[in-house]
Amino acid sequence: MEKAVFQRNLSNQATINITGNYTSLINTVEAQLKNAFTDAIVLNWTTISSSPSKGIFSGSLSNISGGWYKLEVRGKLNGNVVGITTLNRVGVGEVFIIAGQSNVQGLEGDNGEVGANDERVLSHNEKTEFAQCDLKFPNYPTFTQIFNNGSTRSYLSKSGLNPWCFGKLGDNLVSRLGVPVVFFNASATATSSQNWKESSDGLSTINHYSGLQYCNTVGTPYDGLKKVLNYYASIFGARAVLWFQGETDNYANTLTDGTTYVSNINYVIDKSRSHLGSTIPWVISKATVFDKNANGGSGNPNSAIINAQNSLVNNGNKVFSGPSTDDLLGSNRSDEVHFFGAGLIEFANRWDASLNVDFFNNATPITAKELPIISVGCHSATEFRLTAPSGYTNYKWIRIDIGNNDIEDTPEATTQSINRASGTYRCYLTDNQGNITFTQPFTVQDVSNNCTACTSITHLSNLTPFYSTNGYGPIEMDQSNGQNGAGDGTTIKLKGVSYVKGIGVHANSEIKYYLDNNFGRFITDIGIDDEVSNATEGTTVIFKVYKDNVLSYSSAVLNKNSATVKLNIDVTNVNELKLEVNDAGDNFFADHADWAGARLHCVDAQAPSAPTSLIESNIGQNCVRLTWSSSTDNMEVEKYNVYRDNVLIGSTNAPTTIFQVTGLSQLNYYQFTVKAVDYTGNLSSQSNLIEVVTLQNPFISTSNKIINIGQSSSLTAFGCSGGTLNWSTGSTTNPITVSPTDTTIYTVTCTVGSCISIVARDTVKVIPNCKTSYVLNNKNNIGGTANNLIFSASQTITATNIIFLQSKVSYKAAKSVTLLPGFQATSGTVFTALIAGCVNGPTFDTQSSPPPETQAADKPKMSPIIQNKE
Repeated sequence: MEKAVFQRNLSNQATINITGNYTSLINTVEAQLKNAFTDAIVLNWTTISSSPSKGIFSGSLSNISGGWYKLEVRGKLNGNVVGITTLNRVGVGEVFIIAGQSNVQGLEGDNGEVGANDERVLSHNEKTEFAQCDLKFPNYPTFTQIFNNGSTRSYLSKSGLNPWCFGKLGDNLVSRLGVPVVFFNASATATSSQNWKESSDGLSTINHYSGLQYCNTVGTPYDGLKKVLNYYASIFGARAVLWFQGETDNYANTLTDGTTYVSNINYVIDKSRSHLGSTIPWVISKATVFDKNANGGSGNPNSAIINAQNSLVNNGNKVFSGPSTDDLLGSNRSDEVHFFGAGLIEFANRWDASLNVDFFNNATPITAKELPIISVGCHSATEFRLTAPSGYTNYKWIRIDIGNNDIEDTPEATTQSINRASGTYRCYLTDNQGNITFTQPFTVQDVSNNCTACTSITHLSNLTPFYSTNGYGPIEMDQSNGQNGAGDGTTIKLKGVSYVKGIGVHANSEIKYYLDNNFGRFITDIGIDDEVSNATEGTTVIFKVYKDNVLSYSSAVLNKNSATVKLNIDVTNVNELKLEVNDAGDNFFADHADWAGARLHCVDAQAPSAPTSLIESNIGQNCVRLTWSSSTDNMEVEKYNVYRDNVLIGSTNAPTTIFQVTGLSQLNYYQFTVKAVDYTGNLSSQSNLIEVVTLQNPFISTSNKIINIGQSSSLTAFGCSGGTLNWSTGSTTNPITVSPTDTTIYTVTCTVGSCISIVARDTVKVIPNCKTSYVLNNKNNIGGTANNLIFSASQTITATNIIFLQSKVSYKAAKSVTLLPGFQATSGTVFTALIAGCVNGPTFDTQSSPPPETQAADKPKMSPIIQNKE
């Protein structure tokens, strides 16, 4: 905006917001400031935008000192200047809002006023008919020097009727302060403090001169001040409201004392601050004379009102003292009230004296609000989507190329975003205080070259980033980073897995892509490339993903031993995607990192097809293997969810279509289904349902649970149909025959596919060749053995056990065999009890003569049989 002036702060600084359009391809925008009069460089070329997109750029210059500047802006592509444009004048200075009644509103025609001599004294040269009664906002501001050319004069928007004293006041201030000065006017003729108070509440108020409702409109005159504050002060900032009023209160003679005046004006001050949302300073003049000829030419001042105006001054409340003018009489006024000629010059000088150093040191100004920026994305291959910032209560899009430009013009739309194929647009925005601001204009053009509708998977390596930097050599597309040269990488590989597509980088790297609000998901695997797996230092990085310059993801520190990390990030309505890989702090040696398989999906609401041909195999006692046929998707299937009895139990990443179910119970009935999930989270219908009954846990049947050394036993496992037995002996046959020399526990498991059953076990007990003594009780019952079992003792055998099921058992002891009550040898068994010795160690031949101690032993004694089974 040519000749715009932004209010400086107490440190004599302001931020200059810069936005604009471009038509040629650029990737950097820079700005510089020069002295407007000498062309001396004040601020050298500074980057204000490193990511312009879709023909629009925005940025700002901060902490710019008060002054009058020439602004130059240039676009560059890869360091080369593409184009340059100039704003001949822009300033940081003082902005004042004028309010009160006609002696600051001015009168139409020649009143001896003067324009400004300095080009830095400015206003928006605009007036609408019946200015103080017009409830419209000002038009789009265009600034001009305040002038008086004799036949034509400046208007001071919104209601100033001519330059009045402000051209001269501006010259004084510019000369003294060295910064540009802007005046906006919200005054209203013939108004009292009562009129301003009542209208600030949205009420009708009576014109004291006509006796009719003021302007015949509810809300005036205050509504004009509110609109000037909400519009100009919001956009450019403001130092203070310059208030000049009091003549009508004196004329109306409605105030019995000054208390009501103080109350009315304080009420209006508070209202203005509430409506603006900021404590804007006020400067209060002292004026009451409405008839210069009264009292023999001494005028008719009102001391009560003057005292009231003085009592309003309170620097702590940011209310300051303005000029006194009741003594400006005679030829200084053209009629009874209004200043004229030399009176206007003196009026300006008195304002200048009031706006002194103390005022500028203590009147904390309202600084300009940050300029809102249109974001531009792609709605389709033929339309841009223009989006104004969020956080506002009202939006109003104006189409400029058909002759509209102002906030009161007929809007194209009142939504935050619009989709357009052509035209030039500006959006006016209103916040919850009623403050107005507006965006830069944007021309919709060259849509087809900027917008390509997303129709399928798009690999980032197939796109051209608009910005990239790399820590070592260039970034590499579809290969690892390699060394310092271009194209010297190898196949991207993470933890032994190769990737055909992707981007190989080296910390510190940064890559930026325009997504144009055109995609839905960003998908990639990340990690350290295997090409540096033997590095002895470095290889530690942090991956970061930014969406529209807002951090969306940051990895932990990843090194060459870290597992591959999979990312699936929502990029819906994202305009710019930035990928960073940063060194983790140990140095960037060997920091070869990969965005493996990096790709984009469209915004997607379509679910994959249902998996088919779900079948079971390798059913075991506690697990089963499921397989199925792949689903299809308009984008890409991410994984398959597996459900047992309608409860999700796990998933497997596509393209794998096998799932091993574990944790089942033996001889149990289950139902299984599978659903496909795409990267957006769309869930398919379920597959066909299958039913599974698990196997019984294996168990062992043993032919001889007790044997003598040298005898054998046969072990048979049951419950492993279709599986493989794994015996603790190492055998996989069934049955197995064993001949242990000591009591042994035998185990077996059943393997079906990768399912391994619980362990089944049984014990084969081995009778020693000779023990000193035996005490056999019901824990030693013997039944069903096919072998002849011999219990030999070098001393004694005492038995209360039971021998049954046609077993053949011999008890041999050198001293005695005692069969106590409870012992029983059932029908069909063969039992013998002999006095026959043995020696711990070798076995004696039972047919040879017993040793002497055996011969001397008593004969076995028969005892009553008491059956006592376990």
